Amino acid sequence: MILPTYILILPIILPALFSLFLSLKAFENEKLRNTFVFFGVLLNSLVLGLIVSCPPSEALTLVTISQKLSLMLNVDGMTRIFGAIIAILWPLTAIYAFDYMKHEHNKRKFFAFFLLSYSATAGVALAGNLESMYLFFELLTLATLPLVMHKMDYAARFAGKRYLIYSMTGAAFGFISLIFISVYGTTTDFTLGGVLSGVSLTDEVVTMLLIAFTASFFGFGVKAALFPMCAWLPSASVAPTPVTALLHAVAVVKAGAFACIRITYYSFGTQLLHGTFAQYIPMLAAAITVVLGSFEAVRSNHLKRRMAWSTVSNLSYILLGVTAMSNQGLLAASQHMIFHAFIKITLFFCIGAIMEKSHKEYCSEIDGISKKMPVTMFCFTLSGIALMGIPPLPAFWSKWAIGTSHASSGVWGYVAIAALMISALLTAIYVLSISVRAYSKVEFTSKSDVRESIMMNVPIVIITVCIILLGLFGGIITDTVTAWLI
Repeated sequence: MILPTYILILPIILPALFSLFLSLKAFENEKLRNTFVFFGVLLNSLVLGLIVSCPPSEALTLVTISQKLSLMLNVDGMTRIFGAIIAILWPLTAIYAFDYMKHEHNKRKFFAFFLLSYSATAGVALAGNLESMYLFFELLTLATLPLVMHKMDYAARFAGKRYLIYSMTGAAFGFISLIFISVYGTTTDFTLGGVLSGVSLTDEVVTMLLIAFTASFFGFGVKAALFPMCAWLPSASVAPTPVTALLHAVAVVKAGAFACIRITYYSFGTQLLHGTFAQYIPMLAAAITVVLGSFEAVRSNHLKRRMAWSTVSNLSYILLGVTAMSNQGLLAASQHMIFHAFIKITLFFCIGAIMEKSHKEYCSEIDGISKKMPVTMFCFTLSGIALMGIPPLPAFWSKWAIGTSHASSGVWGYVAIAALMISALLTAIYVLSISVRAYSKVEFTSKSDVRESIMMNVPIVIITVCIILLGLFGGIITDTVTAWLI
């Protein structure tokens, strides 16, 4: 079945309309409001899932700006990968959020921007060219900013200001790629292999293009928390956990990694970049980030900040795959993008449940908590082992693929592989130290009665099962990703 082209606009319009309606109408009944939000999220995921499964054969042009510039939606392999991730995980996050936000203030505004963020994220995934992706990339910043600042205390306002400054600065550098591609490329449409092949370029122009790519990679990489612009991500962990989970696993950070993949493989092309400083400088920055994020995670005693620094590290696993500048690197980066999304959102859900139900925020405070929250801690531990890269769980396959993609890259490749190995050791330390404390025989003490939430445990258990299945059927995932991309 081939879907009509106009369906491509629906995953962007539907959640925006639901968000607008929620902003205008106050639901007196909280259950009714939650039902309305979940219906909007689920409907959008079904439409997006349909598009991923049966993509339209043609692109949809929304606005023609000039001969080269237009706003266009299209579906290719990367769209299907990113679209599948958000279509599966957004409804589960909504279920988790209904219980987590039960005692929070201003829930109507929260869920309105929750829906609007879905719209912007879907726009990034469905963007058919560089200018469309840039537009939705900026809109995503604006849609998620109120979520980061939801509590509106000093820490939330500080995190929001830092998030906005970093994101806007990064987007400004990312805009450089649009300028150069629109001038020197055959088109701004995303084309596997790039749009500069076959174009006659002087040495001076090639140098400018390499500089433009490097600046844009770091610009879009801000959202992926690439060193040195990675400090915003741990700060943003002050947001409610459903937001943190979306920021760190699904929406914002994956949009950054997704944009880096786009400009590398679909705009500039690896033929131009491979073997130049435009490959090695981003590769070195990604390797530094992998180690730095893991090291800071080990140092952090705060549960959410530890997971935030872990995200900083693991996002640059994806970018290391990207900087291999090969088909193998593209496949490895795409695999880790999928596996990390499922693993990290589970870890954040578990940490959020612990913090919400026990009111404990630090690793040193959770000794013996597994007796009170056995399901939560089991899922956390299994997901943590998956993040470490222990076979047959999924991150093993993607980390192995990233490492092998650099095996023939000479000295620079060995630097990347060394970073992966150091990070693997540090990951084991910062993950297992939490589990060891939780499963210790010490009697857990708390001022309140600590009980697990069924509503929170439902998405946690579902995604944990998905993690196991992704590992057991890793070969099928690899074959599917390969068929979509290459």
